[in-house]
Amino acid sequence: MRALFVLFTIVALPLGFVAGHSADAAAQVRGPRPLPMVVEPIIPTRIENLLATPNLVLAADYYRIDMRFGPAIRIDAVIVDAVDTRTRLKGLRLQVRDPENRSRQEGSSYIDIEELPGLARGITAMSELAAKWTHDDRQATELTFTTEGGFRIAIRHSARIPRAFLSTGLVDPVITSIELAELPTLKQAFDQALAILNSK
Repeated sequence: MRALFVLFTIVALPLGFVAGHSADAAAQVRGPRPLPMVVEPIIPTRIENLLATPNLVLAADYYRIDMRFGPAIRIDAVIVDAVDTRTRLKGLRLQVRDPENRSRQEGSSYIDIEELPGLARGITAMSELAAKWTHDDRQATELTFTTEGGFRIAIRHSARIPRAFLSTGLVDPVITSIELAELPTLKQAFDQALAILNSK
């Protein structure tokens, strides 16, 4: 009897092992298999789209806009010509560096020329609203303006002194700050860039 039990155990164990694995294998085969995730680069502006177009000869001219903000912010007027197709686009490139983290690469955003008048009006409206802020029971107030290419201006008012924050990039943005009193200077820089682009 004991020999029969041992023989039954020896035969049953491999069969159970095979049956268990075949069930697992069948469970793995059934249903759709997930596809690997492919991340597309985000290129929302026309000028960035042109700069990223393959198999074209591109000529890009950059014109530095003079500002007094120091190395944390750089603004360039940009004109890009596709030589073969005679396509010409104009805009701005804004670069922001985090002054507290010098090892980090600067962030960049592009702005198409068509967005510049709205950006200038937005800065004026934000400055006027921020000038009317008073201390009340609100914990904080924030004003924001964001362009298609991810350049963002935010004014935050809380218990501390209100400040304006500039950030570039849609993914992992780089942020720096300026005083509210410097917003008109920033608007003048955009107006100067628009004048340069319209003259070319």
